[in-house]
Amino acid sequence: MTIKNAIAGAVTAVGLLCGAPFGAIAHADGGLAPHEKTTVAPNGMSVTVGHRDNAARPVAPLNGMPTSREVYLDNTSYGSVEGGSGKIRTGYFVACAVDLDVSFDIKAKVGVDVTADLGVSAGLEMVTPTASVAIEPEIGAGISFDLGIKPGSITDIKLGEKEIPAGGTGYIVNRDYRLTVNGCGGPLTVQAYTIIEGTSPGADAADWVIGDRFSL
Repeated sequence: MTIKNAIAGAVTAVGLLCGAPFGAIAHADGGLAPHEKTTVAPNGMSVTVGHRDNAARPVAPLNGMPTSREVYLDNTSYGSVEGGSGKIRTGYFVACAVDLDVSFDIKAKVGVDVTADLGVSAGLEMVTPTASVAIEPEIGAGISFDLGIKPGSITDIKLGEKEIPAGGTGYIVNRDYRLTVNGCGGPLTVQAYTIIEGTSPGADAADWVIGDRFSL
Protein backbone atom coordinates (compact mmCIF):
# COMPACT_ATOMS: atom_id res chain seq x y z
CA MET A 1 0.00 0.00 0.00
CA THR A 2 1.36 3.40 -1.02
CA ILE A 3 -0.08 6.45 0.68
CA LYS A 4 0.14 9.99 -0.63
CA ASN A 5 -1.44 12.91 1.15
CA ALA A 6 -1.80 16.58 0.45
CA ILE A 7 -3.61 19.61 1.72
CA ALA A 8 -6.23 20.35 -0.92
CA GLY A 9 -8.30 23.50 -0.77
CA ALA A 10 -7.80 26.78 0.96
CA VAL A 11 -8.58 25.93 4.58
CA THR A 12 -6.19 24.14 6.91
CA ALA A 13 -5.79 25.85 10.25
CA VAL A 14 -4.10 25.21 13.57
CA GLY A 15 -5.35 27.57 16.28
CA LEU A 16 -4.94 28.18 19.99
CA LEU A 17 -7.63 29.89 22.01
CA CYS A 18 -7.94 30.45 25.74
CA GLY A 19 -11.13 29.53 27.55
CA ALA A 20 -13.27 26.52 28.40
CA PRO A 21 -13.48 23.46 26.11
CA PHE A 22 -16.47 22.80 23.89
CA GLY A 23 -19.72 21.97 25.62
CA ALA A 24 -22.47 20.12 23.79
CA ILE A 25 -21.32 19.05 20.34
CA ALA A 26 -23.68 18.73 17.39
CA HIS A 27 -23.24 16.26 14.57
CA ALA A 28 -21.83 17.76 11.39
CA ASP A 29 -24.23 17.45 8.47
CA GLY A 30 -23.43 14.23 6.66
CA GLY A 31 -20.44 13.63 8.91
CA LEU A 32 -19.38 11.17 11.59
CA ALA A 33 -20.16 11.28 15.30
CA PRO A 34 -18.22 13.55 17.68
CA HIS A 35 -16.42 12.14 20.74
CA GLU A 36 -15.18 13.62 24.03
CA LYS A 37 -13.55 12.24 27.20
CA THR A 38 -12.34 13.71 30.51
CA THR A 39 -9.78 12.10 32.83
CA VAL A 40 -9.07 13.35 36.38
CA ALA A 41 -5.75 12.67 38.14
CA PRO A 42 -5.61 12.03 41.95
CA ASN A 43 -4.25 15.55 42.56
CA GLY A 44 -7.28 17.09 40.85
CA MET A 45 -5.68 17.93 37.50
CA SER A 46 -7.98 17.01 34.62
CA VAL A 47 -7.56 16.63 30.87
CA THR A 48 -10.37 16.82 28.31
CA VAL A 49 -9.94 15.64 24.73
CA GLY A 50 -12.41 15.47 21.88
CA HIS A 51 -13.15 16.03 18.22
CA ARG A 52 -16.06 17.17 16.08
CA ASP A 53 -16.85 17.98 12.43
CA ASN A 54 -15.36 14.62 11.45
CA ALA A 55 -16.41 13.95 7.86
CA ALA A 56 -15.25 11.97 4.83
CA ARG A 57 -16.06 12.62 1.17
CA PRO A 58 -14.82 9.82 -1.13
CA VAL A 59 -14.13 10.65 -4.78
CA ALA A 60 -13.16 8.57 -7.79
CA PRO A 61 -9.34 8.23 -8.02
CA LEU A 62 -7.71 10.29 -10.76
CA ASN A 63 -5.97 7.25 -12.24
CA GLY A 64 -9.22 5.27 -12.49
CA MET A 65 -7.61 2.19 -10.95
CA PRO A 66 -9.75 -0.14 -8.79
CA THR A 67 -6.79 -0.57 -6.40
CA SER A 68 -6.63 3.19 -5.66
CA ARG A 69 -8.75 5.22 -3.25
CA GLU A 70 -9.16 8.97 -2.77
CA VAL A 71 -11.06 10.76 -0.02
CA TYR A 72 -11.30 14.30 1.39
CA LEU A 73 -11.28 14.48 5.20
CA ASP A 74 -12.46 17.06 7.76
CA ASN A 75 -11.83 17.06 11.51
CA THR A 76 -11.67 19.51 14.42
CA SER A 77 -9.61 18.23 17.37
CA TYR A 78 -9.47 20.01 20.73
CA GLY A 79 -8.12 19.55 24.24
CA SER A 80 -7.83 21.38 27.56
CA VAL A 81 -5.97 20.88 30.85
CA GLU A 82 -7.27 22.12 34.21
CA GLY A 83 -4.56 22.47 36.84
CA GLY A 84 -1.68 22.02 34.44
CA SER A 85 -0.51 22.34 30.83
CA GLY A 86 -0.19 19.87 27.98
CA LYS A 87 -0.49 19.19 24.27
CA ILE A 88 -2.73 17.46 21.76
CA ARG A 89 -1.81 15.36 18.73
CA THR A 90 -4.09 14.30 15.91
CA GLY A 91 -4.06 12.13 12.80
CA TYR A 92 -5.63 9.15 11.05
CA PHE A 93 -5.19 5.39 11.17
CA VAL A 94 -5.35 4.01 7.60
CA ALA A 95 -5.41 0.32 6.68
CA CYS A 96 -6.07 -1.84 3.60
CA ALA A 97 -7.41 -5.37 3.90
CA VAL A 98 -4.71 -6.55 1.47
CA ASP A 99 -1.60 -4.79 0.17
CA LEU A 100 -0.83 -5.53 -3.48
CA ASP A 101 2.58 -5.41 -5.14
CA VAL A 102 2.15 -5.94 -8.87
CA SER A 103 4.91 -6.01 -11.49
CA PHE A 104 4.77 -6.82 -15.21
CA ASP A 105 8.01 -7.68 -16.93
CA ILE A 106 8.53 -8.06 -20.68
CA LYS A 107 11.76 -9.93 -21.28
CA ALA A 108 13.93 -10.86 -24.25
CA LYS A 109 11.29 -11.80 -26.82
CA VAL A 110 9.34 -8.54 -26.97
CA GLY A 111 10.84 -7.79 -30.38
CA VAL A 112 9.69 -10.98 -32.14
CA ASP A 113 6.95 -10.91 -34.71
CA VAL A 114 4.16 -12.33 -32.57
CA THR A 115 1.60 -11.69 -35.33
CA ALA A 116 2.91 -14.64 -37.31
CA ASP A 117 2.59 -17.03 -34.39
CA LEU A 118 -0.60 -15.75 -32.74
CA GLY A 119 -2.65 -14.53 -35.66
CA VAL A 120 -3.38 -11.19 -33.95
CA SER A 121 -1.85 -7.74 -33.90
CA ALA A 122 0.33 -7.58 -30.79
CA GLY A 123 3.17 -5.13 -31.21
CA LEU A 124 5.10 -3.24 -28.56
CA GLU A 125 2.07 -1.10 -27.75
CA MET A 126 0.00 -4.21 -26.96
CA VAL A 127 2.27 -6.57 -25.09
CA THR A 128 -0.60 -8.60 -23.63
CA PRO A 129 -2.48 -10.68 -26.27
CA THR A 130 -6.24 -11.06 -25.89
CA ALA A 131 -7.53 -13.77 -23.58
CA SER A 132 -8.93 -15.82 -26.47
CA VAL A 133 -5.49 -16.34 -28.01
CA ALA A 134 -3.28 -19.23 -26.90
CA ILE A 135 0.27 -18.00 -26.27
CA GLU A 136 2.88 -20.27 -27.77
CA PRO A 137 5.38 -21.68 -25.22
CA GLU A 138 8.35 -19.85 -26.71
CA ILE A 139 6.46 -16.52 -26.61
CA GLY A 140 5.08 -17.10 -23.10
CA ALA A 141 8.55 -17.80 -21.80
CA GLY A 142 9.48 -14.19 -22.46
CA ILE A 143 6.60 -12.67 -20.45
CA SER A 144 6.37 -12.77 -16.65
CA PHE A 145 3.65 -11.46 -14.37
CA ASP A 146 4.30 -11.29 -10.63
CA LEU A 147 1.60 -10.56 -8.06
CA GLY A 148 2.66 -10.29 -4.44
CA ILE A 149 -0.13 -10.33 -1.85
CA LYS A 150 0.44 -9.58 1.83
CA PRO A 151 -1.79 -8.71 4.77
CA GLY A 152 -2.64 -5.04 4.98
CA SER A 153 -0.69 -2.93 7.46
CA ILE A 154 -1.99 -0.09 9.64
CA THR A 155 -0.43 3.30 8.88
CA ASP A 156 -0.44 6.20 11.34
CA ILE A 157 -0.73 9.51 9.45
CA LYS A 158 0.17 12.32 11.85
CA LEU A 159 -1.48 15.64 10.99
CA GLY A 160 -0.50 18.02 13.76
CA GLU A 161 0.51 18.79 17.35
CA LYS A 162 -0.41 21.75 19.54
CA GLU A 163 0.78 22.96 22.95
CA ILE A 164 -1.92 23.88 25.50
CA PRO A 165 -1.15 26.50 28.17
CA ALA A 166 -2.65 26.28 31.65
CA GLY A 167 -6.32 27.22 31.54
CA GLY A 168 -6.41 27.21 27.73
CA THR A 169 -7.93 25.05 25.01
CA GLY A 170 -5.95 23.98 21.95
CA TYR A 171 -7.49 23.29 18.56
CA ILE A 172 -6.27 21.57 15.41
CA VAL A 173 -8.62 22.14 12.47
CA ASN A 174 -8.24 20.28 9.17
CA ARG A 175 -10.48 20.84 6.16
CA ASP A 176 -10.35 19.16 2.74
CA TYR A 177 -7.35 17.01 3.62
CA ARG A 178 -6.80 14.83 0.56
CA LEU A 179 -5.80 11.22 1.22
CA THR A 180 -4.74 9.00 -1.70
CA VAL A 181 -3.94 5.29 -1.29
CA ASN A 182 -2.55 3.09 -4.08
CA GLY A 183 -2.04 -0.68 -4.29
CA CYS A 184 -4.97 -1.47 -2.00
CA GLY A 185 -6.91 -4.73 -2.38
CA GLY A 186 -10.29 -4.94 -0.66
CA PRO A 187 -11.72 -2.18 1.52
CA LEU A 188 -9.70 0.75 2.84
CA THR A 189 -10.50 1.68 6.45
CA VAL A 190 -9.84 5.16 7.87
CA GLN A 191 -10.23 6.31 11.50
CA ALA A 192 -9.41 9.70 13.05
CA TYR A 193 -7.78 10.04 16.48
CA THR A 194 -6.83 12.78 18.93
CA ILE A 195 -4.43 12.30 21.88
CA ILE A 196 -3.96 14.62 24.85
CA GLU A 197 -1.05 14.65 27.31
CA GLY A 198 -1.29 16.80 30.43
CA THR A 199 1.27 17.56 33.12
CA SER A 200 1.43 19.32 36.49
CA PRO A 201 3.92 19.34 39.39
CA GLY A 202 2.03 16.46 41.03
CA ALA A 203 0.76 14.30 38.17
CA ASP A 204 0.81 13.44 34.48
CA ALA A 205 -2.28 12.26 32.60
CA ALA A 206 -3.06 11.16 29.05
CA ASP A 207 -6.16 10.10 27.17
CA TRP A 208 -7.47 9.91 23.64
CA VAL A 209 -10.57 9.65 21.48
CA ILE A 210 -10.95 7.79 18.19
CA GLY A 211 -13.52 8.55 15.52
CA ASP A 212 -15.99 6.21 13.92
CA ARG A 213 -14.20 4.10 11.32
CA PHE A 214 -15.39 4.14 7.73
CA SER A 215 -14.50 2.00 4.74
CA LEU A 216 -14.03 2.79 1.03
